[in-house]
Amino acid sequence: MDISTVTQSFAALSQETRLEAYRLLVRHEPEGLPAGEIARQLSVPHNTMSAHLSVLARAGWVVSRRQSRSIIYRADLSHMKETIQFLVRDCCAGHPEVCEPFLTALGECSAIETNREGTMNPLIYHNPACGTSRNTLAMIEASGETPEVIEYLETPPTRERLLELISMIGLTPRELLRRKGTPFDELGLDDPALSDEQLIDAMLAHPILINRPIVVTDKGARLCRPSERVLALLANPVATFTKEDGEVVHAEVSGRE
Repeated sequence: MDISTVTQSFAALSQETRLEAYRLLVRHEPEGLPAGEIARQLSVPHNTMSAHLSVLARAGWVVSRRQSRSIIYRADLSHMKETIQFLVRDCCAGHPEVCEPFLTALGECSAIETNREGTMNPLIYHNPACGTSRNTLAMIEASGETPEVIEYLETPPTRERLLELISMIGLTPRELLRRKGTPFDELGLDDPALSDEQLIDAMLAHPILINRPIVVTDKGARLCRPSERVLALLANPVATFTKEDGEVVHAEVSGRE
């Protein structure tokens, strides 16, 4: 990295919205966020945010990938590390021990980035009280993955994120609704006259209505019912897995749960 590259990098961050967008993406590593969600959280028009993200991408601060019909943006932490290393390359007047704690922290950040090998960790919207969800999480871990676990009853998705997930999965809002053990009947959600927006409103007000588990990987997204549906989303799925109830499933066979 040379001084010209560093100058361009800082120029890209020297605007308030772009700096806030980058800090937001750092907080959401490694999952990243769709452009629309970044715009929503920062209260910026979508077209304006797209322009800001393009500036950040050209400067190396963010990377993107297409996932279904959305563009997911992530902070490029390796670029941040390289930039900071450039600034402190000749630090402390020949006494590097002064900067050692700071550089050690950067090294830990780099190790996380290397372990991901450029791919996202599986993300699971999980309910630990659900056997199907527990089996799905266990299959991911048995396949050598370290998933990001979101207990969505405690941390529900935003409206935009829920719409994003529904689109990625390829279901309608009604198809994602859960009836058993929820206020489905109490709320009269079997009424066919209810619109998708009304069903979304109900799921946001009562996250237990969102069926589970939902898993997102580089290969796509699925509602993993039965739990072995997750195997098709994993890079190296476990060949054989025994569920909590003793049923044995195989990566190439779909069972029932």
